[in-house]
Amino acid sequence: MSASLLEIPAMLHHPEVRTQNPSQAIAQLTALNTLAAWVHGTLIALMLLILTGLTELARRRDLRRPLIRTGLVVYAAGVMGMIGAALVSGYITGRVPGTTLSLGAEDVAVTTRLLALCMLFNQAFARFGAVAMSAGIALWSLDLARLPGLARALGSLGILIGLFCVATLILGVLQLDVRGMLLVIVLQTIWCVGVGLFLWRSARADYQPIP
Repeated sequence: MSASLLEIPAMLHHPEVRTQNPSQAIAQLTALNTLAAWVHGTLIALMLLILTGLTELARRRDLRRPLIRTGLVVYAAGVMGMIGAALVSGYITGRVPGTTLSLGAEDVAVTTRLLALCMLFNQAFARFGAVAMSAGIALWSLDLARLPGLARALGSLGILIGLFCVATLILGVLQLDVRGMLLVIVLQTIWCVGVGLFLWRSARADYQPIP
């Protein structure tokens, strides 16, 4: 689950617009367009790698079981939602200013409204994605909590992380700006690293050398 650890430095490089002035904000978005594309492209690749690793967890715990299968479907749906948010933020928002012919007052007003629409799409995708991924973690963790030792501790932690993220996002306590998204990623990374250790220990225990 090393891919989950790489999400943190990638998110720390997430570009931010640091002005309330519309013309300056548009100029900053245009300047940050290339960086935004690289950061979000990297995050998309890492999310798919993490999903691949967690698919192995689901396979080990038996996909025929409803709790495991539902967890995989819900988490994968969350990844698709988060990819939608990343595509909007990384490959659409920064290119919106280029669709106007100039930066006159009318164009600035139109561009500002288009950027606000992009933000609505981004937040809708990101909120759905974060809630669904957290719900998937909680479902898998309910299964892990039934096991002894490390698995039970990991399951308990995953339930807390999943429920915390779902509750705070639905209630609007946690906002998915850069800092809020970073918090979600850090919490999910802690759990994913635990899953990696669990899978590694399970593989060692199941290993039978060829005589």
